[in-house]
Amino acid sequence: MPKNKKVCPYCDPYGSGIEHFAEKFDGFSSFFDRLFPPVGMLTDRFIGFLNLVSILIFNFYLRILITLHVMKEVDLAETDPEMHMKYIVIMREAKHRNIPVKIIKILGRYTSFFSIYAGGKKKFFQGAPFYEMGKILEIDCDDKYKLKQILKANNFPYAEGKSFWSQKKATLYAEKIGFPLVVKPRSSSLSRHITCNIKSKDELQEAIRIVKIISPEFVVEKHVEGDVYRITVVGNHFVACCLREAPNVIGDGTSTIKELIEIKNTHPYRGEFSSKNFGLHKIHLTPLTDRLLSEQNLKFSSKLKKNQKIYLHNKVILSCGADIHDRTGEIHPENVSLFEKVAQLCKIDLIGFDFLCQDISRPHYAQKCAIIEANSLPSIEMHHFPSTGEKQDIAKHIFDHYEKAVK
Repeated sequence: MPKNKKVCPYCDPYGSGIEHFAEKFDGFSSFFDRLFPPVGMLTDRFIGFLNLVSILIFNFYLRILITLHVMKEVDLAETDPEMHMKYIVIMREAKHRNIPVKIIKILGRYTSFFSIYAGGKKKFFQGAPFYEMGKILEIDCDDKYKLKQILKANNFPYAEGKSFWSQKKATLYAEKIGFPLVVKPRSSSLSRHITCNIKSKDELQEAIRIVKIISPEFVVEKHVEGDVYRITVVGNHFVACCLREAPNVIGDGTSTIKELIEIKNTHPYRGEFSSKNFGLHKIHLTPLTDRLLSEQNLKFSSKLKKNQKIYLHNKVILSCGADIHDRTGEIHPENVSLFEKVAQLCKIDLIGFDFLCQDISRPHYAQKCAIIEANSLPSIEMHHFPSTGEKQDIAKHIFDHYEKAVK
């Protein structure tokens, strides 16, 4: 990014430009997708026909682009900071199984597209080998409001809320369901332009202003207190659960906050903020960090008491230095059943759920909780490289499911 380029404070910790071209395009493209009839309303035979045509078209154009050298197939490059760890673990597992897989670069930049040889034929996929390029998903589970409707219709835990274009209608609805609230883009990721724990009408108006910078359509929902868990399901079977915690340090009674950050950043799993080939990242300090410290009457030179924990960010994003604590062995069986049922409703082979609750070891119906988001291409690397707890090999589960499906 150019040295003097202005960055958006609401995209923190990412240095997105204030133009937000990519985010606006995603928002409008998602809107146009919703203008057409849902795939789920079509017959299975017609869906199969559409998939076949779509896959053939994508394969045809991808092969042309590779021939013209606009796209290039490359091998695993674990030391390249531009190659994302999410895809490194996929390629490692393929290599372990002697499955020929290459990642595709477009004009020198890595994508989430891959080529794979299966059954003597080359195929292209995105993110995971069962997501063949051009394959049409029956349900857009990444759509936050669509997921909310699925959860509500099946009496599964969700945060009450609706989707809006109009600030006036959103405000009337907010006053009806009551504060505190959350405002977020209907289709977005990485917590960009999200405002949580909104407690007044003035805060709501500001939150709507912020969200509409990147998304004309937004969701207003009830704020649910709790820890943020990521649950990953492959082939409708639960495989892993982790607690995502905002960047933090814990006092030892002698070290300053600055020293505690430096110590924590030496962990071998933590890479630089700009290095994508790591599962965890060093704590990334932003203007928000200064503000949070100031609100607690602290400075980087302050010493924390023994076992005193402070947070240095208000998001649980990996790139800003979040902690990942494996909780796979602690999740209650009723919660496992819940996520497997929702995955079946979403009709998708790989899905990551963001779940807010007080205690993952207690059943969902015995506490206040909510599934707040789903991800069709989740960050599986967080399970491979937790800050604490056991590693969970999601890539292995993905290829186990893939190989079973192609037999």
